[in-house]
Amino acid sequence: MRISHFFMALIALALLPAICFSNTISGYLKDVSNGEPLIGGNVYISGTDLGAATNSRGYYVIPSIPDGDYTILFRYIGYETQKIDHTLQSDDNVILNVGLQPETLLGQEILVTADRLEDDRRINPSQMSLKTRQLVEIPQVIEPDLFRAVQALPGVSTLSDFSSGLYVRGGSADQNLILIDDIDVYNPTHLFGFFSTFNVDAVKTVELQKGGFSVLNGGRLSSIMNVFNKDGNRKKIEGVGRISLLNASMTLEGPWKKGSWMLSGRRSYIDQTGKLFNYTIPYYFYDLHGKLNYDISHNDNFSLSFYKGQDDLDLDAGTLDVNLAWGNDTFSSRWVHLFSSKLYSHFVFAGSRFKSSVNFKFQDEFEFYRRNKITDMSFKGRLTYTPSNTHIFDVGFEIKDLDFKFHSGWNSENADESNEDNLNFHYKGIYTGVYVQDNWNLSPLYQLQYGLRLNNYSDGEYFDLAPRASIKYMLTNQINAHATYGRYYQYLNVVSEDMASFADLWFPVDETVTPGKSDHYILGIKTDFNQKFDLEVEGYYKCYNNLVEVNEEVLNSIIDQETELSDIFNNGTGDAYGFEIYLKNHVHNLSGWVGYTLGWTKRDIDNYNFDMEFYPKYDRRHQLVVMQSYNPNKKWRFSASFRYGSGQPMTRATARYSVIEINGRERVTVLEGKKNTYRLPDYHRLDLGIFYTKKSSKFTIEPYIQVVNVYNQGNIFIRSYDASSNPIEYDDVTMLPVIPTVGVNLYF
Repeated sequence: MRISHFFMALIALALLPAICFSNTISGYLKDVSNGEPLIGGNVYISGTDLGAATNSRGYYVIPSIPDGDYTILFRYIGYETQKIDHTLQSDDNVILNVGLQPETLLGQEILVTADRLEDDRRINPSQMSLKTRQLVEIPQVIEPDLFRAVQALPGVSTLSDFSSGLYVRGGSADQNLILIDDIDVYNPTHLFGFFSTFNVDAVKTVELQKGGFSVLNGGRLSSIMNVFNKDGNRKKIEGVGRISLLNASMTLEGPWKKGSWMLSGRRSYIDQTGKLFNYTIPYYFYDLHGKLNYDISHNDNFSLSFYKGQDDLDLDAGTLDVNLAWGNDTFSSRWVHLFSSKLYSHFVFAGSRFKSSVNFKFQDEFEFYRRNKITDMSFKGRLTYTPSNTHIFDVGFEIKDLDFKFHSGWNSENADESNEDNLNFHYKGIYTGVYVQDNWNLSPLYQLQYGLRLNNYSDGEYFDLAPRASIKYMLTNQINAHATYGRYYQYLNVVSEDMASFADLWFPVDETVTPGKSDHYILGIKTDFNQKFDLEVEGYYKCYNNLVEVNEEVLNSIIDQETELSDIFNNGTGDAYGFEIYLKNHVHNLSGWVGYTLGWTKRDIDNYNFDMEFYPKYDRRHQLVVMQSYNPNKKWRFSASFRYGSGQPMTRATARYSVIEINGRERVTVLEGKKNTYRLPDYHRLDLGIFYTKKSSKFTIEPYIQVVNVYNQGNIFIRSYDASSNPIEYDDVTMLPVIPTVGVNLYF
């Protein structure tokens, strides 16, 4: 009885400000030039501790405001701050929909307004955001790429110049939840992992949560990457076209009735240009993004988006024909409804599918094939209730219907996946997550976010509780500190091919393979200096349980429906820890960041590496990234990127011996030592870019030159050994040499 009285008193205390003061200010914060919602903006009342942050639709609400005369300030990084004076009295419910003007070049100076820390109403530990302009300005190989840009953030590692995989704070690539408009993308790469599947011109913003993410998302152990497609320009039709050495793309957007639309397409053309030189390159990829956005009423918005991407290789090598094809298809429908200014709802029905197909045909006599497909149908809902300035409550759910199919064998005429007898395995499962969360402003100095997520996976009947909490404390007006704890579960595992990401196989858990579990501990501090420099320092520790490593002996044998998943994977534990420094600068006409990471990650897998702990291949002790963009005037822009990483671990050969076979031939066998006890040489690379902008009354043209690996550093991709030599000799295959590229961007 006493406990129930305590909770009733706590609820009454939380609602007391709402009872005493009932004035409310709410609305949407948007880009005035195109009507796009501004995500994560800050709205606050000058001279008070009252304020709010905008959500993914740009919506905000400030409840429980006393009567009086106020100045409301609207802030967003890279936009001019706007002030509005307003008088509140007698239960006012004021709607202020505000458009902010993007900052522009003024003489020799770019004015960029950053959020003041004391006005930041969010608790987003380990979260970083990149917008379209930043994605485009980073010098990259051939063309702008979303994943390459994210790899430049502290805490994110990659395996090589040829991989767009993301390894976040010691986690593997499959431990990242990658979402586009609220739906999972299971294999987001083109060109065997070289490019990501997302066209940067279709993307409004990307948010990377490197750890400690809230209960609103689940199902992965390491990180969340949210990709938000553009809604489309509500004011006018505009577009951007790009031509690079490899691809061409076009993005169009414009108004439509009480809404907007966006359509974006990209295709590689090396299969076509090769014909000009009588040379056949039988490979291409393409992707399409589309979105339709419509305001049903002031309180209702509906949007429908889709993505489709495909890679295709059809190689005739004489006695061998090779056909490889893989691609993603997604759709997402979203309904946003305001029950009142204080009660916001968000519902999503979406689907995702990844398919891959491999065919090898030998001398027109026999054929090997392999088919892989994962299908995901999802339904999500969330209610956000803001009863007062001290509390924001979220409650929501997520349901996923998952279907996994795999088939391999000889003679692809028998590869009809609709026939269950032809499938090596076919797994189905239902994932369900429900959650509740409270953002509690304890005082002007303290802010607490805490929540609980309940996960269930049908195959194995798993029910797992995932508590999460973050607290932020304002040390001064320019410095805040935060601490975060979270528990996370993952119900999918992947068999990954380093050199062929398209062939990744996803397996669910079942009664024989338990879900992976991870606990995150994060401490951080953030400060700004006169709104010209932002400094973030974070330390983290992650412990893993129920990690899996592929049993190669079983994987290389015949897998069928009778194969136990516990036979495919070996179970184990691991941990990852380190700290990061992230310094952003926006001084005059020079902007960018410097990021440094010191990190360790280890694994201990049963029946693997002599049952000894080892460093996985993505363990890098030190990483340094410097990204800068310099605009001396309105016509010229110079960009530079420098990356350094300490050597990746590798396994060395320790001895060799010869065996004389019955036929008299000598067979040489090499013995390898303990896994990953040696290191490759350090990695470093400098990239430069020069952009020239020419404007006319109707369009803007921007030719550019970029040079990748300016000083032609021979970074090692693969180090192999020659078993026939004595002593054993090593051969190195290097990554990208110096590569100059040219291209043209057209804005209209």
